[in-house]
Amino acid sequence: MKPLYDQIWESALRKLEIRSHSRFELKQKLTEKFPDERGEILKVLEEMERVQLLNDRRFTEEFIHHIIQKPVGRFKIGMEAKRRGLDADYVDQVLENAGWNETEAAKQALSRKDSVLNEKDERKRKQKLMNFLRNRGFRDAVIFQVVK
Repeated sequence: MKPLYDQIWESALRKLEIRSHSRFELKQKLTEKFPDERGEILKVLEEMERVQLLNDRRFTEEFIHHIIQKPVGRFKIGMEAKRRGLDADYVDQVLENAGWNETEAAKQALSRKDSVLNEKDERKRKQKLMNFLRNRGFRDAVIFQVVK
């Protein structure tokens, strides 16, 4: 039987082969599989960071690049980043560097939805569009700006 460190290392590698993970995500997954081995898990994570197999800054950049391909709002991006244990300030910085604009993303989402919405009543149509944008994680100020 392999030493525990090697088992944890291989488990982490298998997860990283599927997709990139933040340190927080990988730690959670490894803790689920090896609940009594927090010390060994931390050693594995530290070594993975040292050899650059695990890098939260790189993961944040990849995550932001991926998520802004879909028209989603600031709130949704923030919640997804928090769920992955990413630094909120760095997320903001990467969004700014990427030239992401929440209003433009909302307009893009709205144009797609409005073209397929078959609502004759103007008030109901606007309410449906507002709900759609809210569910996509856009802030109310942006929603009111683009729906009017």
